Amino acid sequence: MKHSFNFPEHVRKSVKDYVNDKINKTDSKRYYQEPTYTSALLSKLEGVVYSDSDIHIELIPTVFNDRGRNSAESRSGADFAITADIRDKNKKVKKAILVQAKMDESDLNSADLKKQIKKMKKLTRSPKVLVLNPVGERRDPYVCSGTKILDGQKYNKQKLADYFTSRILTTFDGDTREDFIDKVQDSGLPLLHVVAIKDKKIVK
Repeated sequence: MKHSFNFPEHVRKSVKDYVNDKINKTDSKRYYQEPTYTSALLSKLEGVVYSDSDIHIELIPTVFNDRGRNSAESRSGADFAITADIRDKNKKVKKAILVQAKMDESDLNSADLKKQIKKMKKLTRSPKVLVLNPVGERRDPYVCSGTKILDGQKYNKQKLADYFTSRILTTFDGDTREDFIDKVQDSGLPLLHVVAIKDKKIVK
């Protein structure tokens, strides 16, 4: 079932400004490598993005453990998950998205990335890839579809702030399964078992 919110322009602008501010405050010279930059950016993004009497928007990132052959990243194919907790006066939606981060566009052609996307797709239908996109001494991150990369299809590049307002804020993207959301809150993913997704049924 699709859920969607249609927030007024000032709310969308507030969320976009919030994300861009966190990107601008994550100095790529201090976090040069992909894992350190990604962790630094996500730690800044975490929190209540917008809240008033009718609307509550909160982002909860989880960076997965990446050390060892049986690490959470190795098993899931993802570097991190972003959970969005979004409410208005009529409804409440909580969704989580699995994401693999890469430094630049040349990394999208790698066989390793396709293996990682295949692992993510065993856990959730629409995994994403975050490209950090170095531009001089800064980063200009964008998001693209893991499924389209895996299938060799043309994919859109959506700047991270635009992705948050058009896909996360609307809750068009994300997995609503409560057990999945609960499990991706643990960076070690000790309870997240590989599942097969078939005909909208989850087969463990």
